[in-house]
Amino acid sequence: MTEADIQSIALFFYFALLDDKKAIEASTQALALCLEKKKRNPEIKHSVALVSATKVVWDRFKARVMRGRPNTSVESGWLIPEGVDLGPWREFQKTASEDELLTVIWSKILKVEDDDISAGLGITQGTIRYRLGRALRKLGTMTQGVSKLKHGTAGK
Repeated sequence: MTEADIQSIALFFYFALLDDKKAIEASTQALALCLEKKKRNPEIKHSVALVSATKVVWDRFKARVMRGRPNTSVESGWLIPEGVDLGPWREFQKTASEDELLTVIWSKILKVEDDDISAGLGITQGTIRYRLGRALRKLGTMTQGVSKLKHGTAGK
């Protein structure tokens, strides 16, 4: 696994869980699982192993997290660029289906190809595209609301 793979695993859990401590714990477990998958099958693509491992660990952690209720702190070391508003993401994380949430993270944040997500989950590329399209429409409506408020056009 490369440094980029490790960073991708950490980002996945940061955005999926919005909980610093749980993200670190889940990332550690997913990295170990990913390395194990690569050891058992050296031919597996890094991105396919990453998707598969993060999904397995997500399934272990999802019940322990209140979606839409972030638990993050400055001391944890997660640095969000100044001026970035996570409000729409928090709302999306709370209201999106699990499939939509995870697909957006893999596809748009981690830049994993649809065929690798498909292979990692054992589902069709068409299903991935459907989930992604539905999720992006939802996320788009949430960000439009924030944009209107920032530019003073709400209620006009």
